[in-house]
Amino acid sequence: MLPLLLATRLAAAQAASDCPDPDATACGRHHFEVGNAAFEKGDFAAAAAEFQAAMSERPHPVIRFNLALSLARLGRPSAAIDQLKQVQADPETDKDLRERASKEQTLAEQALSRVTFRLSDPTRQSVELDSVAVKLAADQELPLDPGSHHVRVISGNSVLLDQDLDLSPGERVELRVGERSRRIDVLVVPEATHPKGPERPAPKPLPEQRSLAPAWFYAGVGASAVLTGLTVWSGIDTNHAYSSYQRDLPNLDQAQADARVQSGHSRELRTNLLLAGSVLCGAGSAALGIWFVDFSGKRQTSVGLSPSGVALAGRF
Repeated sequence: MLPLLLATRLAAAQAASDCPDPDATACGRHHFEVGNAAFEKGDFAAAAAEFQAAMSERPHPVIRFNLALSLARLGRPSAAIDQLKQVQADPETDKDLRERASKEQTLAEQALSRVTFRLSDPTRQSVELDSVAVKLAADQELPLDPGSHHVRVISGNSVLLDQDLDLSPGERVELRVGERSRRIDVLVVPEATHPKGPERPAPKPLPEQRSLAPAWFYAGVGASAVLTGLTVWSGIDTNHAYSSYQRDLPNLDQAQADARVQSGHSRELRTNLLLAGSVLCGAGSAALGIWFVDFSGKRQTSVGLSPSGVALAGRF
């Protein structure tokens, strides 16, 4: 396992970009920036190589965290978990980064595949996984990276099983191997499923739009007509009072003139209030007729949601 890990690191170092600056800090920053650019482009293999090179120049928890993210995207959650544990154990890691590393570790653990070996005679049978001997306790679940793995089950000098096993992210399988087995008996654990994200709440239905009887519209029109008539009458009355005031002004004393002026102001106020009321009543009647009143017994307008926004339909 160690030579394989060393070869992987050497390959990653060779794949990393060359640093023109002999200073370790400058080289670390160069590899870190190149790694970030590769990660943004989705080239996670190149990003992991650059972050690994940056770590060799100047280790830092942020660089290690980015390396872990790259490994997770490459389908290597076990390596990502190892890096994330080191990030959380590093005294230089701040609280925010430690929390993010903990969340990413949980996601990486959910992506691991898990295999349980059921051997008919554990005292004589042994397991090799990817050419490496594995010591397992009874009913122990072995976490593995998703992908293809080579499994061998050996009993004494005999090879009972020698075949490949393909695992999906989050998959749990149980392997039962008997003394005379020539193929593996794979049992998918029922509760094993791929990790699911939080379910989105179902969209709430729009409240049903209720229609009003036409009588409401006609009542509004009638009220608008009455208010309009009163407004016209009040305007004529105000104008008539003003003309009378202008005609009688030379014969009025101060008290009489003040009383006429006060009466004229009251008439003007009444006319303005009636005018505002007639306008508002007319606008309300129009809104009732367009949006709420169902003249045909059926809804004339409808409102709904579409991917681009609010959709409105109606007949006017």
